[in-house]
Amino acid sequence: MKSSSFFPARLFRWFLFQQILFSALIFLVASGVLWALVERSGWSAEALYAGRLIILCSFLSAFVAVTLVSVLVARRLLVPLGRLIDKTRKLREFPFESDEVSAEELTFDEPGEWFDLERALNRLGRDLRQKTIRLSREKTELRTIMSAVSEAVLAIAKDKRVLFYNPQFAYLFNVQVPNREARISEILRSPDVLDAYSEALKTGLTTRREVEVMVSSERIARHFQLSVAPLKKKHNQAIYGVVGILHDITQLKQADRIRIEFVANVSHELRTPLTTINGYLQTLVSDVESGRLEQARDFLKIVTQNVTRLKSLVDDLLDLSALESGTELKVESVSVREITEAVLRQIDPQNHKVHIFYDFENIWADSSRLEQVLRNLMENAVRYVPTGKNIEIRWSKFSPKSCELHVKDDGPGIAYEHQGRLFERFYRVDESRSRAEGGTGIGLSLVKHIVQGHGGHVYVKSQVGRGAEFVCEFPNQEQPPV
Repeated sequence: MKSSSFFPARLFRWFLFQQILFSALIFLVASGVLWALVERSGWSAEALYAGRLIILCSFLSAFVAVTLVSVLVARRLLVPLGRLIDKTRKLREFPFESDEVSAEELTFDEPGEWFDLERALNRLGRDLRQKTIRLSREKTELRTIMSAVSEAVLAIAKDKRVLFYNPQFAYLFNVQVPNREARISEILRSPDVLDAYSEALKTGLTTRREVEVMVSSERIARHFQLSVAPLKKKHNQAIYGVVGILHDITQLKQADRIRIEFVANVSHELRTPLTTINGYLQTLVSDVESGRLEQARDFLKIVTQNVTRLKSLVDDLLDLSALESGTELKVESVSVREITEAVLRQIDPQNHKVHIFYDFENIWADSSRLEQVLRNLMENAVRYVPTGKNIEIRWSKFSPKSCELHVKDDGPGIAYEHQGRLFERFYRVDESRSRAEGGTGIGLSLVKHIVQGHGGHVYVKSQVGRGAEFVCEFPNQEQPPV
């Protein structure tokens, strides 16, 4: 028989005590009866003494024998029980210890009820191990999936206490330590979100709505598509909580806003010169029919200027569309000195003081696009910087793997609230002045797309009253970008 590390000593003592007590009572009664019979037999004193001694020795021997048999029987019965108890404890403490059951664990020396019980327990343990392993694996997979999901997930119980949330939710709303006692109102302050969770708990139906929530990690309000669904128990479909998914649609909202603004801006930009052209042409036709040609030349000049503006606007839109569609750039080794000199020949500095610095001579880029970048930046500088102020063009090495173009001026500067949208199409800091100066509103957007097409990025550094500096970072000038 297989030895066990656990023996039910209390049950063994109780069983042995009961056996000894019961045997003692039987032997006392039996010895008393025989004793009485011997006393009444009329035997001589010697025979009576011998009879009494025989009775006493016989019953003592029998009592000792019965006790020994009881000990053996109790041990024989309780050792398997101890083994089963020990096995049950191991199943509870070490459910993953083994998936296989040895032959010694499956059988006893003698078949019987203990054998059936242990076999059933082995079967139960094997099933428990398999289910525990499967549940652990599923829990790990679910935790991994929840960690990989880009949307924020939060589940709460019926009392609105937190059940679980994923890392994305913890990051967005700055939840540092898991707290199962925390309520949803302690984490999220948005009334729309709280109402959606409450409605789902009350109705047991999936609730969807758009909400605006203040994101703690970024300290800004973002738009989310919130979907809240009930959590139900499998056996009776009772609702024990709800889970909500916050899908970030901020960029979609921004894209939709930009699209609407773009359509409105294009319509406005096209309508303004077209209205001017139409008005002057009608006036010119009327003057020609009446024979008044004194102002015809001036009218034609105005029409020509507006046609030129329309052409510039359409050309910029076509360039922007080509860049956004991924038109391939013709990258080659370009002299930054020649590019700068060509742009300055095209643009009249208008008595501005232009300072030029070169830290390198050549860069791998699309020559025409690079010239377009510098021309747009210089046009903006000349347009907004007062006459006599400084404009600086600097080609500098930022690191062994990148170089930069800086266009810096001493102009009025750009307020911080405008800098985030400065590179959007048709966005203007001062709309009336921009249109008066002839700008199309697409120049900086073109600059951004051209630089990004080269694998770089562009940004602005500015303070009101202290000028502005536009920085375009490009990949290493010694070899073309891969």
